[in-house]
Amino acid sequence: MLPGIKLFDLSGRTAVITGGSKGLGEAMAAGLASAGANLVLVSRNEAEAKATAARVAEEYGCQALGFAADVSSQADMEAMTSAALDALGQVDILINSAGINTRGAIEDITLEQFEELMQINVTGTWLCCKNVIPIMKANRWGRIINLSSAIGLVGVPQRTPYASSKGAVTQLTRSLALEL
Repeated sequence: MLPGIKLFDLSGRTAVITGGSKGLGEAMAAGLASAGANLVLVSRNEAEAKATAARVAEEYGCQALGFAADVSSQADMEAMTSAALDALGQVDILINSAGINTRGAIEDITLEQFEELMQINVTGTWLCCKNVIPIMKANRWGRIINLSSAIGLVGVPQRTPYASSKGAVTQLTRSLALEL
């Protein structure tokens, strides 16, 4: 890229990134902030969310809110949406990056492990979308990025919960694309 030339401009936009305190979420936060977006970084770990938000805000000169929440909790997602609106006035972009992976043979994975993975990976993605879509519709603009995996399309041994959840996220995304 040529110095001083932006590939895209997100000035005045606000992005919510679940799983935003580390890994892919943190990298996407930096990318959006470098394009001028303000951020709400959501993590179950409040200290990590706030530290990453402060770091990104300082580095890119954006506003960034670190918010502790469990994406699989409807109450937490409603609180996160309200906090985003209160602090930054809007939600334009949602990146559902929060997720967990459980590995092992199906007979070794407990029902509780399977349910927790589905709650975070699938229900969390659905709840986040459900909470921000009315805002995006009212503003007549919005972008949603749901992170899935090729494993959700082809399957991999020892990953039945993860493959199932990512297949569900892919279908959720396809259905929302047609609905919206």
